[in-house]
Amino acid sequence: MSAPNVHGLPQYLRKDDAGYYLDYSLREEGKRVRKRVRLGQIPYVQAKKILAEHAKEIAAGKFLAKEKPEATFADAANSFLAYSQARKKTFRHDNFIIKRLKAYFGDRTLKSLNADVLELYLSERRKVGHLKFSQPLSNSTLNGELRLIKSIVNRAISNGLLEKSLIKNVRGFKEVVRDRTLTQEEYETLLSYCPPRLAIMVQLAYWTGMRRGEILGLRWDQVDLKNKVITLEASDTKTQEKREVPLTEELTGLVQRTPRTLGNPYVFTYQGKRVKNIKTVFWRAVRTAGIKDFRFHDLRHCAVTNLRKAGVNDSVIMSISGHKTYAMFKRYNRIDREDRLEALKRLIQFKDRNRTAAENEVGSK
Repeated sequence: MSAPNVHGLPQYLRKDDAGYYLDYSLREEGKRVRKRVRLGQIPYVQAKKILAEHAKEIAAGKFLAKEKPEATFADAANSFLAYSQARKKTFRHDNFIIKRLKAYFGDRTLKSLNADVLELYLSERRKVGHLKFSQPLSNSTLNGELRLIKSIVNRAISNGLLEKSLIKNVRGFKEVVRDRTLTQEEYETLLSYCPPRLAIMVQLAYWTGMRRGEILGLRWDQVDLKNKVITLEASDTKTQEKREVPLTEELTGLVQRTPRTLGNPYVFTYQGKRVKNIKTVFWRAVRTAGIKDFRFHDLRHCAVTNLRKAGVNDSVIMSISGHKTYAMFKRYNRIDREDRLEALKRLIQFKDRNRTAAENEVGSK
Protein backbone atom coordinates (compact mmCIF):
# COMPACT_ATOMS: atom_id res chain seq x y z
CA MET A 1 0.00 0.00 0.00
CA SER A 2 1.12 3.52 -0.69
CA ALA A 3 2.50 5.74 2.03
CA PRO A 4 1.29 9.25 2.76
CA ASN A 5 2.53 11.69 0.15
CA VAL A 6 5.55 13.78 1.08
CA HIS A 7 3.69 16.84 -0.19
CA GLY A 8 0.96 16.40 2.40
CA LEU A 9 -1.67 14.64 0.28
CA PRO A 10 -3.79 12.01 2.01
CA GLN A 11 -2.88 8.35 1.69
CA TYR A 12 -3.71 6.84 -1.71
CA LEU A 13 -4.08 10.28 -3.33
CA ARG A 14 -1.40 11.45 -5.75
CA LYS A 15 -0.93 14.23 -8.27
CA ASP A 16 1.18 14.79 -11.37
CA ASP A 17 1.02 16.93 -14.50
CA ALA A 18 -2.12 15.07 -15.65
CA GLY A 19 -3.96 15.87 -12.43
CA TYR A 20 -5.00 13.86 -9.38
CA TYR A 21 -5.14 10.07 -9.28
CA LEU A 22 -5.75 7.31 -6.76
CA ASP A 23 -2.73 5.06 -6.16
CA TYR A 24 -3.26 1.78 -4.29
CA SER A 25 -2.69 -1.96 -4.61
CA LEU A 26 -4.85 -5.09 -4.52
CA ARG A 27 -4.38 -8.84 -4.84
CA GLU A 28 -5.07 -10.53 -8.15
CA GLU A 29 -4.51 -14.31 -8.37
CA GLY A 30 -2.37 -14.23 -5.24
CA LYS A 31 -0.21 -11.36 -6.42
CA ARG A 32 -0.22 -7.77 -5.26
CA VAL A 33 -0.89 -5.47 -8.19
CA ARG A 34 -0.55 -1.72 -8.22
CA LYS A 35 -3.57 0.22 -9.47
CA ARG A 36 -3.95 3.83 -10.52
CA VAL A 37 -7.29 5.49 -11.14
CA ARG A 38 -7.04 8.83 -12.92
CA LEU A 39 -9.31 11.60 -11.64
CA GLY A 40 -8.07 14.27 -14.04
CA GLN A 41 -7.64 18.02 -13.60
CA ILE A 42 -10.18 18.51 -10.83
CA PRO A 43 -10.11 20.69 -7.69
CA TYR A 44 -8.35 19.30 -4.63
CA VAL A 45 -11.56 19.39 -2.62
CA GLN A 46 -13.29 17.22 -5.21
CA ALA A 47 -10.35 14.79 -5.30
CA LYS A 48 -10.49 14.42 -1.49
CA LYS A 49 -14.23 13.82 -1.70
CA ILE A 50 -13.77 11.00 -4.23
CA LEU A 51 -11.05 9.49 -2.04
CA ALA A 52 -13.31 9.58 1.02
CA GLU A 53 -16.14 7.91 -0.92
CA HIS A 54 -13.88 4.99 -1.89
CA ALA A 55 -11.62 4.76 1.18
CA LYS A 56 -13.19 1.50 2.41
CA GLU A 57 -12.97 -0.19 -1.00
CA ILE A 58 -9.33 0.84 -1.36
CA ALA A 59 -8.44 -0.42 2.12
CA ALA A 60 -10.16 -3.72 1.30
CA GLY A 61 -8.13 -4.04 -1.89
CA LYS A 62 -11.11 -3.84 -4.25
CA PHE A 63 -10.89 -2.76 -7.86
CA LEU A 64 -12.08 0.75 -8.57
CA ALA A 65 -13.35 1.74 -11.96
CA LYS A 66 -12.18 5.04 -13.36
CA GLU A 67 -14.32 7.90 -12.14
CA LYS A 68 -16.59 9.06 -14.91
CA PRO A 69 -16.00 12.80 -15.47
CA GLU A 70 -19.01 15.00 -14.91
CA ALA A 71 -20.73 16.17 -18.08
CA THR A 72 -20.12 19.81 -18.95
CA PHE A 73 -22.42 22.29 -20.64
CA ALA A 74 -20.17 22.10 -23.70
CA ASP A 75 -20.69 18.31 -23.85
CA ALA A 76 -24.46 18.74 -23.73
CA ALA A 77 -24.41 21.59 -26.26
CA ASN A 78 -22.40 19.57 -28.78
CA SER A 79 -24.77 16.65 -28.38
CA PHE A 80 -27.76 18.95 -28.92
CA LEU A 81 -26.17 20.43 -32.06
CA ALA A 82 -25.94 16.97 -33.60
CA TYR A 83 -29.66 16.52 -32.94
CA SER A 84 -30.45 20.01 -34.25
CA GLN A 85 -28.58 19.41 -37.49
CA ALA A 86 -30.44 16.16 -38.11
CA ARG A 87 -33.91 17.30 -37.06
CA LYS A 88 -34.37 21.06 -36.98
CA LYS A 89 -34.81 23.71 -39.65
CA THR A 90 -33.22 26.23 -37.29
CA PHE A 91 -29.82 24.48 -37.05
CA ARG A 92 -27.83 27.47 -38.33
CA HIS A 93 -29.48 29.76 -35.78
CA ASP A 94 -28.98 27.20 -32.99
CA ASN A 95 -25.32 26.86 -33.93
CA PHE A 96 -24.83 30.63 -33.85
CA ILE A 97 -26.38 30.98 -30.38
CA ILE A 98 -24.66 27.91 -28.94
CA LYS A 99 -21.22 29.29 -29.86
CA ARG A 100 -21.95 32.23 -27.56
CA LEU A 101 -23.34 29.97 -24.84
CA LYS A 102 -20.27 27.72 -24.88
CA ALA A 103 -17.98 30.73 -24.67
CA TYR A 104 -19.88 32.00 -21.62
CA PHE A 105 -20.46 28.78 -19.69
CA GLY A 106 -17.19 27.15 -20.80
CA ASP A 107 -16.50 23.86 -19.04
CA ARG A 108 -19.06 24.47 -16.31
CA THR A 109 -20.59 21.17 -15.25
CA LEU A 110 -24.25 20.63 -15.96
CA LYS A 111 -24.86 19.89 -12.29
CA SER A 112 -23.72 23.41 -11.40
CA LEU A 113 -26.05 25.12 -13.87
CA ASN A 114 -28.74 26.38 -11.53
CA ALA A 115 -31.33 29.16 -11.58
CA ASP A 116 -28.97 31.83 -10.17
CA VAL A 117 -26.29 31.09 -12.77
CA LEU A 118 -28.83 31.27 -15.57
CA GLU A 119 -30.41 34.49 -14.29
CA LEU A 120 -26.94 36.07 -14.15
CA TYR A 121 -26.32 35.10 -17.78
CA LEU A 122 -29.65 36.60 -18.91
CA SER A 123 -28.93 39.78 -16.97
CA GLU A 124 -25.49 40.18 -18.53
CA ARG A 125 -26.84 39.43 -22.02
CA ARG A 126 -29.39 42.21 -21.62
CA LYS A 127 -26.66 44.66 -20.54
CA VAL A 128 -24.42 43.81 -23.50
CA GLY A 129 -27.31 44.14 -25.92
CA HIS A 130 -27.26 43.70 -29.68
CA LEU A 131 -23.66 44.35 -30.73
CA LYS A 132 -24.38 44.74 -34.45
CA PHE A 133 -27.16 47.31 -34.09
CA SER A 134 -26.07 48.83 -30.74
CA GLN A 135 -29.49 48.38 -29.17
CA PRO A 136 -30.85 46.48 -26.16
CA LEU A 137 -32.06 42.93 -26.60
CA SER A 138 -35.79 42.35 -26.78
CA ASN A 139 -37.53 40.03 -24.35
CA SER A 140 -38.36 37.70 -27.22
CA THR A 141 -34.64 37.33 -28.06
CA LEU A 142 -33.79 36.54 -24.44
CA ASN A 143 -36.68 34.07 -24.27
CA GLY A 144 -35.37 32.35 -27.39
CA GLU A 145 -31.97 31.83 -25.76
CA LEU A 146 -33.63 30.69 -22.53
CA ARG A 147 -35.68 28.08 -24.43
CA LEU A 148 -32.56 26.86 -26.21
CA ILE A 149 -30.62 26.45 -22.93
CA LYS A 150 -33.52 24.51 -21.41
CA SER A 151 -33.71 22.30 -24.51
CA ILE A 152 -29.98 21.53 -24.20
CA VAL A 153 -30.37 20.58 -20.55
CA ASN A 154 -33.51 18.50 -21.15
CA ARG A 155 -31.81 16.56 -23.93
CA ALA A 156 -28.84 15.95 -21.64
CA ILE A 157 -31.25 14.41 -19.13
CA SER A 158 -32.69 12.17 -21.86
CA ASN A 159 -29.15 11.07 -22.73
CA GLY A 160 -28.33 10.22 -19.12
CA LEU A 161 -25.80 13.05 -18.69
CA LEU A 162 -27.82 14.67 -15.90
CA GLU A 163 -30.40 13.44 -13.39
CA LYS A 164 -32.60 16.52 -13.15
CA SER A 165 -32.79 20.11 -14.31
CA LEU A 166 -32.18 22.93 -11.85
CA ILE A 167 -33.38 25.59 -14.29
CA LYS A 168 -36.82 24.31 -15.26
CA ASN A 169 -38.56 26.90 -13.09
CA VAL A 170 -36.72 29.90 -14.55
CA ARG A 171 -39.48 31.98 -16.11
CA GLY A 172 -39.33 33.78 -19.41
CA PHE A 173 -39.84 37.51 -19.88
CA LYS A 174 -43.12 39.07 -20.88
CA GLU A 175 -43.13 39.73 -24.59
CA VAL A 176 -44.84 42.51 -26.51
CA VAL A 177 -46.64 40.63 -29.28
CA ARG A 178 -46.51 42.38 -32.65
CA ASP A 179 -49.88 42.88 -34.29
CA ARG A 180 -48.94 45.31 -37.08
CA THR A 181 -51.03 44.96 -40.21
CA LEU A 182 -51.38 47.12 -43.31
CA THR A 183 -54.35 49.19 -44.31
CA GLN A 184 -55.49 48.71 -47.90
CA GLU A 185 -53.94 52.06 -48.80
CA GLU A 186 -50.60 51.13 -47.18
CA TYR A 187 -50.59 47.77 -48.97
CA GLU A 188 -51.17 49.34 -52.39
CA THR A 189 -48.57 52.03 -51.71
CA LEU A 190 -45.99 49.43 -50.66
CA LEU A 191 -46.57 47.40 -53.83
CA SER A 192 -46.05 50.48 -55.98
CA TYR A 193 -42.52 50.90 -54.58
CA CYS A 194 -41.52 47.21 -54.83
CA PRO A 195 -39.39 45.93 -57.75
CA PRO A 196 -41.25 43.28 -59.82
CA ARG A 197 -39.85 40.16 -58.13
CA LEU A 198 -40.27 41.61 -54.64
CA ALA A 199 -43.84 42.67 -55.46
CA ILE A 200 -44.76 39.06 -56.23
CA MET A 201 -43.18 37.87 -52.97
CA VAL A 202 -45.04 40.53 -50.99
CA GLN A 203 -48.35 39.51 -52.58
CA LEU A 204 -47.73 35.82 -51.86
CA ALA A 205 -47.06 36.62 -48.21
CA TYR A 206 -49.96 39.08 -47.94
CA TRP A 207 -52.59 36.73 -49.41
CA THR A 208 -51.39 33.29 -48.27
CA GLY A 209 -49.34 33.90 -45.11
CA MET A 210 -46.34 32.03 -46.52
CA ARG A 211 -43.14 32.57 -44.56
CA ARG A 212 -40.23 34.44 -46.12
CA GLY A 213 -38.05 31.31 -46.13
CA GLU A 214 -40.81 29.31 -47.82
CA ILE A 215 -41.13 31.96 -50.54
CA LEU A 216 -37.39 32.35 -51.13
CA GLY A 217 -37.02 28.56 -51.26
CA LEU A 218 -39.98 28.05 -53.60
CA ARG A 219 -39.20 25.72 -56.53
CA TRP A 220 -41.06 25.32 -59.80
CA ASP A 221 -41.80 21.65 -59.07
CA GLN A 222 -43.84 22.81 -56.04
CA VAL A 223 -46.10 25.06 -58.14
CA ASP A 224 -49.18 23.50 -59.74
CA LEU A 225 -50.50 26.28 -61.99
CA LYS A 226 -53.31 24.10 -63.35
CA ASN A 227 -54.82 23.42 -59.94
CA LYS A 228 -53.71 26.79 -58.54
CA VAL A 229 -51.85 25.41 -55.54
CA ILE A 230 -48.35 25.37 -54.04
CA THR A 231 -47.30 22.16 -52.30
CA LEU A 232 -44.78 22.56 -49.50
CA GLU A 233 -43.12 19.34 -48.38
CA ALA A 234 -42.30 18.76 -44.72
CA SER A 235 -38.65 19.61 -45.40
CA ASP A 236 -39.70 23.00 -46.80
CA THR A 237 -41.64 24.21 -43.75
CA LYS A 238 -40.62 25.50 -40.35
CA THR A 239 -42.95 23.07 -38.57
CA GLN A 240 -41.74 20.18 -40.77
CA GLU A 241 -45.29 19.37 -41.79
CA LYS A 242 -46.49 19.15 -45.38
CA ARG A 243 -49.17 21.62 -46.47
CA GLU A 244 -50.91 23.00 -49.53
CA VAL A 245 -51.17 26.73 -50.17
CA PRO A 246 -54.03 27.81 -52.47
CA LEU A 247 -53.48 30.54 -55.08
CA THR A 248 -55.93 33.14 -56.33
CA GLU A 249 -56.33 33.74 -60.05
CA GLU A 250 -54.21 36.87 -59.72
CA LEU A 251 -51.42 35.12 -57.81
CA THR A 252 -51.44 32.23 -60.29
CA GLY A 253 -51.02 34.69 -63.13
CA LEU A 254 -48.20 36.52 -61.35
CA VAL A 255 -46.26 33.32 -60.68
CA GLN A 256 -46.88 32.08 -64.21
CA ARG A 257 -45.42 35.28 -65.67
CA THR A 258 -42.31 35.13 -63.46
CA PRO A 259 -39.24 34.64 -65.71
CA ARG A 260 -37.60 31.23 -65.42
CA THR A 261 -33.83 30.75 -65.25
CA LEU A 262 -32.66 27.80 -67.32
CA GLY A 263 -31.16 25.10 -65.11
CA ASN A 264 -32.26 26.80 -61.89
CA PRO A 265 -35.11 25.07 -60.01
CA TYR A 266 -36.05 28.13 -57.94
CA VAL A 267 -38.90 30.48 -58.79
CA PHE A 268 -37.22 33.66 -57.61
CA THR A 269 -33.83 34.30 -59.19
CA TYR A 270 -31.69 37.32 -59.99
CA GLN A 271 -28.97 37.34 -62.64
CA GLY A 272 -29.29 33.58 -62.93
CA LYS A 273 -28.89 32.86 -59.22
CA ARG A 274 -31.40 32.08 -56.49
CA VAL A 275 -32.53 35.05 -54.42
CA LYS A 276 -31.54 34.32 -50.82
CA ASN A 277 -31.98 37.67 -49.09
CA ILE A 278 -34.50 40.47 -49.61
CA LYS A 279 -34.01 42.39 -46.38
CA THR A 280 -32.29 45.43 -47.92
CA VAL A 281 -34.60 45.81 -50.92
CA PHE A 282 -37.70 45.32 -48.76
CA TRP A 283 -36.65 47.91 -46.18
CA ARG A 284 -35.90 50.35 -49.00
CA ALA A 285 -39.42 49.88 -50.38
CA VAL A 286 -40.99 50.30 -46.93
CA ARG A 287 -39.05 53.49 -46.19
CA THR A 288 -39.75 54.97 -49.62
CA ALA A 289 -43.45 54.20 -49.20
CA GLY A 290 -43.41 56.09 -45.89
CA ILE A 291 -44.68 53.09 -43.92
CA LYS A 292 -43.64 53.00 -40.28
CA ASP A 293 -42.83 49.96 -38.08
CA PHE A 294 -43.42 47.23 -40.64
CA ARG A 295 -41.47 44.02 -41.33
CA PHE A 296 -41.80 41.40 -44.02
CA HIS A 297 -43.00 38.86 -41.43
CA ASP A 298 -45.88 41.21 -40.58
CA LEU A 299 -47.38 40.29 -43.97
CA ARG A 300 -48.17 36.95 -42.36
CA HIS A 301 -50.19 38.80 -39.73
CA CYS A 302 -52.04 40.55 -42.55
CA ALA A 303 -52.95 37.25 -44.23
CA VAL A 304 -54.26 35.59 -41.09
CA THR A 305 -56.24 38.65 -39.97
CA ASN A 306 -57.75 39.25 -43.42
CA LEU A 307 -58.79 35.61 -43.81
CA ARG A 308 -60.49 35.70 -40.41
CA LYS A 309 -62.27 38.97 -41.25
CA ALA A 310 -63.48 37.34 -44.46
CA GLY A 311 -65.22 34.71 -42.34
CA VAL A 312 -62.85 31.81 -42.98
CA ASN A 313 -62.85 29.15 -40.25
CA ASP A 314 -59.82 29.23 -37.91
CA SER A 315 -58.85 25.62 -38.64
CA VAL A 316 -58.88 26.32 -42.40
CA ILE A 317 -56.72 29.43 -41.92
CA MET A 318 -54.24 27.40 -39.86
CA SER A 319 -54.05 24.77 -42.60
CA ILE A 320 -53.16 27.50 -45.12
CA SER A 321 -50.72 29.46 -42.94
CA GLY A 322 -49.13 26.39 -41.38
CA HIS A 323 -49.66 27.33 -37.74
CA LYS A 324 -49.17 24.22 -35.63
CA THR A 325 -50.84 25.41 -32.42
CA TYR A 326 -53.87 27.60 -31.79
CA ALA A 327 -51.90 29.59 -29.20
CA MET A 328 -49.39 30.68 -31.84
CA PHE A 329 -52.16 31.27 -34.38
CA LYS A 330 -53.86 33.72 -32.00
CA ARG A 331 -50.71 35.85 -31.95
CA TYR A 332 -51.10 36.44 -35.69
CA ASN A 333 -54.84 37.07 -35.62
CA ARG A 334 -55.29 40.76 -34.85
CA ILE A 335 -58.54 41.95 -33.29
CA ASP A 336 -58.82 45.66 -34.06
CA ARG A 337 -61.28 48.55 -33.61
CA GLU A 338 -63.17 47.57 -36.76
CA ASP A 339 -63.79 44.09 -35.31
CA ARG A 340 -65.13 45.50 -32.07
CA LEU A 341 -67.44 47.91 -33.87
CA GLU A 342 -68.65 45.10 -36.13
CA ALA A 343 -69.38 43.00 -33.02
CA LEU A 344 -71.64 45.75 -31.64
CA LYS A 345 -73.40 46.13 -35.01
CA ARG A 346 -74.16 42.42 -35.01
CA LEU A 347 -75.42 42.64 -31.43
CA ILE A 348 -77.79 45.49 -32.39
CA GLN A 349 -79.00 43.51 -35.42
CA PHE A 350 -79.60 40.49 -33.18
CA LYS A 351 -81.60 42.57 -30.69
CA ASP A 352 -83.62 44.18 -33.50
CA ARG A 353 -84.51 40.77 -34.97
CA ASN A 354 -85.62 39.49 -31.56
CA ARG A 355 -87.68 42.65 -30.90
CA THR A 356 -89.36 42.41 -34.31
CA ALA A 357 -90.10 38.73 -33.79
CA ALA A 358 -91.62 39.45 -30.37
CA GLU A 359 -93.77 42.30 -31.73
CA ASN A 360 -95.01 40.13 -34.58
CA GLU A 361 -95.91 37.37 -32.10
CA VAL A 362 -97.92 39.79 -29.96
CA GLY A 363 -99.67 41.23 -33.01
CA SER A 364 -100.73 37.81 -34.21
CA LYS A 365 -102.55 37.01 -30.97
